Amino acid sequence: MKNLEDLLEITDLWTYLENTNKNIVLYGMGDGADKILDVCEKRRIEISGVFASDEFVRYQSFRGFTVKKYSDIKAEFQDPVILVSFATKLDSVMDKIYNLCETDEVYAPDVPVFGSNLFDGTFFKENFDKFNKVYSMLSDDISKKVYCNVIKHKLTGRIDLLKECETSINEAYSSIIKPKAHSDYVDIGAYNGDTIREYLSFVKDVNSVTAFEPDIKNFAKLSEYAKSLNIPANLINAAAWDKNETLTFYSRSGRNSAYTTNHAGLKPVEIKAVTADDYVKNADYINIDAEGSDMKALCGLQKTIEKCRPVISCAIYHRSEDMFEIPLYLAEKYGDFEMYIRHFPYVPAWDTNVYIKNKSE
Repeated sequence: MKNLEDLLEITDLWTYLENTNKNIVLYGMGDGADKILDVCEKRRIEISGVFASDEFVRYQSFRGFTVKKYSDIKAEFQDPVILVSFATKLDSVMDKIYNLCETDEVYAPDVPVFGSNLFDGTFFKENFDKFNKVYSMLSDDISKKVYCNVIKHKLTGRIDLLKECETSINEAYSSIIKPKAHSDYVDIGAYNGDTIREYLSFVKDVNSVTAFEPDIKNFAKLSEYAKSLNIPANLINAAAWDKNETLTFYSRSGRNSAYTTNHAGLKPVEIKAVTADDYVKNADYINIDAEGSDMKALCGLQKTIEKCRPVISCAIYHRSEDMFEIPLYLAEKYGDFEMYIRHFPYVPAWDTNVYIKNKSE
């Protein structure tokens, strides 16, 4: 495929759901199901029921539905359309979803983790030139397949498209990142140190680690882990941002703690936000997974990018517009570059990242 024009002809999932005569049911509860129900209500798509994996079913109530078992749903509706309404990378859970796809009509709708732009046919058409520009910049066939498949998945909800384009973290490190010994590593959204641990499993003799984590409980875990490192670690309990200010933050004490406008049921706290440029002295590799604040974090790294021209990995799945805004921003900053897209095993299309590096690397 030389461009993405064929995708313009696709009927998106929401349009299909608006017109189907089949019963539509949700598989799962929680934030993802809430977002899907909100879209369905707005578009007048009728939902007939909700079910969960048997071990979670207590016939509890969720948004006015009694949460049932899969067997209950199948007894009630002969041939329902099933919408997977949660995100997972667990092999056992993903296997359940793949097995379900063999017997039922199953989709994983794309709803933005953050932001309000729904990735539907209208959104894709309005931003087609930007998507196509990113596609034309990609440096290998794997990246082009991933980018095309992820966009097609976001439009259609088809789960097989994700499985077709999955690659491993090992592949990204060996073929793209290629970490150097005695390197300086920067981690934005460091959580409890898991991505630092990952980096150190691929490279020895690291010079330094600089890590940003705004959640106070996550930061405590990060600090405890850093004590075991025999390398200098500069830990910053703040959000990496495009300027220095105070933000409202919603803490989940997990991977999804984030700066957003609202999170139901979570208590807002004030946190410090800083530009990473003020704390990063050297950088060979920067990993960014900032829970919807990824572009803000990048904007606070302009001096570091200009000075060090590091390899950068950045999440592009939190906001619908991240799929083109972040790659185009990075391309502008680098000028002469190689760019890659990778999707690691996840349903829906989470853990999709852009990589940029100097062409000579």
